[in-house]
Formats: sequence, structure tokens, C-alpha cells
Amino acid sequence: GASGGTAVPNVLTNDTLNGAAATLANVTLTQTSTTNPNVTLDPATGAVNVAPGTPAGTYTVVYQICEQLNPTNCDTANVTVTVSAAPIDAVDDSGSANGASGGTAVPNVLTNDTLNGAAATLANVTLTQTSTTNPNVTLDPATGAVNVAPGTPAGTYTVVYQICEQLNPTNCDTANVTVTVSAAPIDAVDDSGSANGASGGVAVPNVLTNDTLNGAPATLSNVTLTQTSTTNPNVTLDPATGAVNVAPGTPAGTYTVVYQICETLNPTNCDTANVTVTVSAAAITATDDPATTPQNTPVTIPVLSNDTLNGVPVTTSTVTTTVTTPPANGTTTINPDGT
Repeated sequence: GASGGTAVPNVLTNDTLNGAAATLANVTLTQTSTTNPNVTLDPATGAVNVAPGTPAGTYTVVYQICEQLNPTNCDTANVTVTVSAAPIDAVDDSGSANGASGGTAVPNVLTNDTLNGAAATLANVTLTQTSTTNPNVTLDPATGAVNVAPGTPAGTYTVVYQICEQLNPTNCDTANVTVTVSAAPIDAVDDSGSANGASGGVAVPNVLTNDTLNGAPATLSNVTLTQTSTTNPNVTLDPATGAVNVAPGTPAGTYTVVYQICETLNPTNCDTANVTVTVSAAAITATDDPATTPQNTPVTIPVLSNDTLNGVPVTTSTVTTTVTTPPANGTTTINPDGT
């Protein structure tokens, strides 16, 4: 029915006149009726033809032959014509997309489908989605595209679709579309920073600054941040801010914090990086202290009164005092109060 054609080449083949073959030379051939105007008899050839675009079904053409010598000497017969639906074939498809940003996994599922041996198109078939294993992975029946919505977890999903011949809506076939949704590329990049060990401070304001997810900046809204290790318990990562902090009273040295970022959408999609933290000693300044005394008379000198550590006055609890070069005459003693 889709392409049409000749159902019977010549109805006269089995007809007779006076016991011999009836032909267009000795009978007149006419169509008396048809149950479908697309199924007709050609009286010039005897063929019964089916026009393209004829729905599937069984139709009857009634024809009459009359003896040319005696035009009232006639007989009729029926031609039963079975019109079939076109072969229809929906073929499985596959495609992929990034789950974070979404996209089109398959541009058009009809590309490899056929109707009557030719390409199936939205002009000759009706396209519908029958099921999907993820509501974020869907078929657009207006275009044939299978789309993945942004924010779809990584995995393999199946969309089942159906194509039906528009001419014969019950002439259908189904196929599967396998869609592989991938996790976004994730990249944690090493960082470095420094802080003063005496007062402590923030060595790195936010380790995520140079990290990426799906090619865009990683943030605390799209990744989960955790510290996996540190070489000094005073040098730590704050997962709520991304800052690497150095606690006051941390000895000078170089320490390493290892952290991990994992995609919030796909928690097993992770990457790690190192933060190298240089902890410096506090600036210490000892200032000269002039003093005089008569010969053989002891003098007490408050040597710490004008000295600083990390910019603030030193105390006996923050520094130790020692004599490195004794005086040329007399002796020195360091008192408990640092004098």
C-alpha cells in the first residue's frame, strides 16, 4: 500500500469466450465497482492497480466482460486485492552525553530506521517514547533527538521508542536507545602558601580557586571537599571554606595537607591534590642596651625591655636569654626575670 503497484496484471488471463481465451480483441472490459477508489481496474490493459498511499486491507473490484459481437452477452467477476502495510524497521541506537551539563546523546533515532525499505522520517511515521529508565533521559518526538538533562547522574540508561506508519497506524516497530551518561571531568590542582608559625594564620584562602569541574570552577556547591591527611596537626583544611589554616604556636617548617574533591552529583568522581605550607619562624629583634656603672659595682640591665618577637615585646615565656660573649672584665648572670 505504501508504494502501490499492480495487484493483478490482467484479469482476462483466466476468462473465456466460447471456450477460448477472452482477450481485449473479443470482449469489452469495464469496472463496475470497487470498495476502495485507490484500487481500480484499467480497462485498456486488464490490470488491477493499487495507488501509492493505500491503507492496508482487503478490497474488491467487480468487473464485467461483454462479447463484442453480442454486447449484451456479458459476465462479471470479482477481484480480491490484499493490500499490505509497508515493512517497518526501528533499529537500536546508542549515544552518550556529559551528565553535569547535559546535551544531545542521539541527534535523531530515525536515521537508521526504515519504512518500505526507504528512510523513515517524521513525514511518514509517527514517533513516540514508550519508556525510559531515567526521567532525565528522554526522546523528543518532534525531532527524534534523545536528550540528557543537566544534572543527570552518571550511568547507562535505556529509552524505548516506537515508530508507526502514518498510513497504517497499527503498523509499528520498537527499538532501544542506550545512553551512556558520563561524570564530569574533575581536576584538583596543587596549591602552596605560607604563614607565621608564632601567630598562625591562613596559608591558603581557598584551595578550590584553581580546581575545576566540567571545565568550570569547582565550588562548594558542586563538589564535596575533605582533608585526607596532613603532616602536622596544626596545619589543617577547613572543608566549610576551603581555607588551609596554621594554628598559633606551630614550629617553622614545610608541611603538606592532602585534600580531595568529589563531584556532588557523582560522589565517586573524585580527585586529590597537595597543599604545600611553609611555616616561618617569627621575626625576632634584640636591641642593644647601653649601661654604665662605677668600677667594681654591680649593675642590673633589663636587656629584654626593648626586644621584640613577631612585632610584640618579648617576655621570659616567649624567649630564652643566654650570654654569647662574656665581658672582658667581671662576670655576668642571667636572672629569672631576664635581666
